[in-house]
Amino acid sequence: MRIAVIGAGIAGLTAAWLLDEDHDITVYEAADRPGGNIHTVPVPTPEHGTVHIDVGAQFLSPTAYPDHSALCRALGITADGRTRVPLTTTLLHTGQDEPLLVTPHTPGDATSGRKPLTGPAWEALGAFLARAAQLEADNGPDTATVADLAGPLGLADDLYRHAVLAWCASFVGCTLEQAARMPARAAAAWATRTPPEHADAAPIWHTLTSGLGAVTDRLAAALKNPVRCRTPARHISLNADGPTVHSADGQELPYDSVILALPAPRAARLLQQCPRLAGTAAHLSEFTYVPTTVALHRDPRHMPADRAHWSSANTTSDGHWAETTSWFGPDLGTDLFKSWITHRTPPDDIIATAHFQQLLPTVPGLRAAVQLTAHQGHHGIHCAGSYLHDADSQQGAVRSALDTVQNLAPRSRRLQSLTTS
Repeated sequence: MRIAVIGAGIAGLTAAWLLDEDHDITVYEAADRPGGNIHTVPVPTPEHGTVHIDVGAQFLSPTAYPDHSALCRALGITADGRTRVPLTTTLLHTGQDEPLLVTPHTPGDATSGRKPLTGPAWEALGAFLARAAQLEADNGPDTATVADLAGPLGLADDLYRHAVLAWCASFVGCTLEQAARMPARAAAAWATRTPPEHADAAPIWHTLTSGLGAVTDRLAAALKNPVRCRTPARHISLNADGPTVHSADGQELPYDSVILALPAPRAARLLQQCPRLAGTAAHLSEFTYVPTTVALHRDPRHMPADRAHWSSANTTSDGHWAETTSWFGPDLGTDLFKSWITHRTPPDDIIATAHFQQLLPTVPGLRAAVQLTAHQGHHGIHCAGSYLHDADSQQGAVRSALDTVQNLAPRSRRLQSLTTS
């Protein structure tokens, strides 16, 4: 088959790689490089030489990302190339030096000099996460929101907003009001699907020492045809034999199938000129994204005033927004930081800046994902991307590619090897 993949992020490259042995694959990418939201930057440090830091997607779950882990193994990226990171958390309120919460990580705190602060914020967030974990264990309704789950807890408004909502909002960079309407299972997925070993320990996540760019680079390099970078698709039409991709370079190429592996609103725009694809375009338009700006830097401006309160993730809420600064000290042993600065003062000593459209989990989006999944392959159009799963993640993106290829070409040899490994 002749198959077009539009978008060279992790979902599109995975789908292309799975199909490439047996089919004629063309990958279109609007940017000047493959990778999508994966953006790995080499940074020289005095302590450890050059380290590789992901400005975009970064953390991997050792337990909740089985498909992504299998893909890494297939590409020759082994456990030796991973670093364990205790995902400790500090919650701050703008204008206050004393954090609301500094989560413990024993015995690491004794050796690092950290000073956990628990109290009411710890209890409030813990009570919410306990309910979220029970909802997950019971496979409860995806439509139950953060507000639905937190309401019966009777939390004081400041604890609800600056602990629960700020924590949920920090993973997206959305407003606290938007966080309240997020599906609770998606909002709490980081905690409920990768729990700590015990109550006073931080959950352990992984990073790739070579950066996530190593994954997309290897996928792109393994394709028979190079990714067509700087070649955005303009729109898709249908003829008697299947879909045609109209690209920015003026070409109109027919295919047996097209995989849309780009953010849902951009995918919707490609279909809107074709009346027979209007239904799929309408479902894709149901997903919400928020603009985010991320800076990699050396300036500790957005960190807690007292170094003893520093965590891997340091979230500041101003009562309306909540944004995070990641500290790379626990895994890299050096003071480098990655800050969401869409609504905050940019730090000094910036190494790199990136702009993203971040998926905001919503109940309408979950419903649209169900509809899109049910209609995969109609008129030769397939969708791939983490928005098809309840929580935006590298795992969701890879899983969506596996599902798409299973639907499109179930006998793909690479698919079979990956799903049986």
